[in-house]
Amino acid sequence: MQPTARRRMLAAALAAALAWTLFQIAIPAHAQQSVNVARSATASASYTSSWESVAAVNDGIEPPGSNDTQNPRWGTWPQTGSQWVQLTWATPVTVSSSDLYFFDDSFNSGPGGVRVPASWRIEYLTNGAWTAVSGASAYGVNANAYNHTNFNAVTTTALRAVLQSGTASVGVLEWRVWGQGSATQAGNPIVRNIYTADPATLVVGDTMYVYSGRDEAASNQQAFVMDEWHVFSSKAPDNDPAAWTSHGAKLSLSTFAWAGANAWASEVVQGPDGRYYWFVSVDGSTDNGWMNIGVAVSNSPLGPFVDAIGGPLISDSTPNSSALNIDPTVFIDDDGQIYLYWGSYWQPRMAKLNQDMTSLAGPVTTPQGLTDFWEAPWMFERNGTYYMAYASNGGSGCVTDSAYACIRYATASNPAGPWTHRGVVLGQVTSTTNHPAIEQFNGQWWMVYHTADAPGGGNFRRSVAIDPLYFNADGTMQQVVQTRGA
Repeated sequence: MQPTARRRMLAAALAAALAWTLFQIAIPAHAQQSVNVARSATASASYTSSWESVAAVNDGIEPPGSNDTQNPRWGTWPQTGSQWVQLTWATPVTVSSSDLYFFDDSFNSGPGGVRVPASWRIEYLTNGAWTAVSGASAYGVNANAYNHTNFNAVTTTALRAVLQSGTASVGVLEWRVWGQGSATQAGNPIVRNIYTADPATLVVGDTMYVYSGRDEAASNQQAFVMDEWHVFSSKAPDNDPAAWTSHGAKLSLSTFAWAGANAWASEVVQGPDGRYYWFVSVDGSTDNGWMNIGVAVSNSPLGPFVDAIGGPLISDSTPNSSALNIDPTVFIDDDGQIYLYWGSYWQPRMAKLNQDMTSLAGPVTTPQGLTDFWEAPWMFERNGTYYMAYASNGGSGCVTDSAYACIRYATASNPAGPWTHRGVVLGQVTSTTNHPAIEQFNGQWWMVYHTADAPGGGNFRRSVAIDPLYFNADGTMQQVVQTRGA
């Protein structure tokens, strides 16, 4: 068997396995009509142990079990008796069910200082007073599982779970509350009328652009349906949707005569000739390939864009190509040298480009030092240091399930590496996939990514979000705090 055919078979098999893994992820039936509004609330509590965090109760991290020793959690040790944890919204929400996952450290030979409560109830704030919800189904006290409760719908700005301790202190790992937020709520995601994914950023003058794919899967469809790329812009970037202007679809699969499907991740870069080059991941229809990287070009960041080559820049036939040729990121160094990184299935790749932006200037190489790399590289430079952010689905401090991904980053003194892993800059999000774009605008750095936080969202109906990114004095990046609105 020829190497190219072997890579194609490997890529197809791995893609099928990934699709099956995503299909297997259970989505609660009630989530099809509502959204987890807990993600947009501010958490507080009657008491929090100094080494615990009440913000953990709605951080979106799925618990691996009640004795979760890896992720933040809320606990009240050594306090006992009646304790409460509260979610507060800036504007009213209407809610009718919840899922509560208790912290219990007695499992796996834990100390047992925190256990499931003897009993509990949900209260809501109405006219300045706390009132128990009516029509509540059983308040379960199970460990290692969500305890689901239905109740008559209430509209409120605050919800409280009151826990009565039993043999020990109490705690909560995650609290999901299902309902609908007020239409006046601001904040992520930044696009609400369509589902968007795989963001990329570009700054031109006084404007920041976000380029994204569009998720078009039906609510019950467990597959990526993506045929076009959209553009959004802002002169004052923020996670409020009102800060962004939609310019619609500016590129589609029909732009590339050789493309067959899958308008996946992309990036736009201004080339040495002043024109704008849109590097895209597409499934080729004429070369029997799995995924390829194509290039479109325009005189404007808003198009119109045309196919710059007439065929793929990177394909399965490219020597030493990745098992899955997706997620291009392009970086132009101060000396004019152009670098292209891409790849998936634990196989990052790098090649230098010629000044025409559409041809390789050397062989495809395998970059070193990108620890636990999975896909979605994004490269930039700051104060003489080169940074590479990328999606990872394993390793310390990353995810609770390998079907999800965090964003790690590495640094180097040379755009070609070798790279030194520095840590996690964006934790697990609500969608299984995770995709970074990092940009500076008017002195502020931003992390742009996608989640499943929009109403009706999911693993195949994602939405672009943006939050501030901060650096420490030594150049390392602080982990981004994810914010959520409606």
